[in-house]
Amino acid sequence: MKSITLASGTLVTGDAVAASLLDYMARVSPTAKSVSVDIPVLEADGSVSTHTIVLNAAVTLDVAKAGDDAGDEAERFPLPSFPIADDAMIAVIPTQYANDDADDYNRASAEIDRVLDGGEDS
Repeated sequence: MKSITLASGTLVTGDAVAASLLDYMARVSPTAKSVSVDIPVLEADGSVSTHTIVLNAAVTLDVAKAGDDAGDEAERFPLPSFPIADDAMIAVIPTQYANDDADDYNRASAEIDRVLDGGEDS
């Protein structure tokens, strides 16, 4: 389990939830609009409830180990769904990789077109 400290307090959740939040935040554009995300959180009484947190480029998350035994974390702490805001997500891909990906896509598209036009399947 991990504790996630935000300006409003500290929440305890599963390792995968914390990792997915960090991964999402690493991709938020500095000009992105705020988005809300529902995450499963361990309460003081041991129950799990859903908390809604607001994320944007100004939010800072501090994540730390919070304990070892959470039972079945995947079941107790399901991964949240992250909304895609207008400009919330950015991806910086090195030019060489982008060119390789574009070439792969073009080859696959051409192969699909060839098969749909009655050509033989490879």
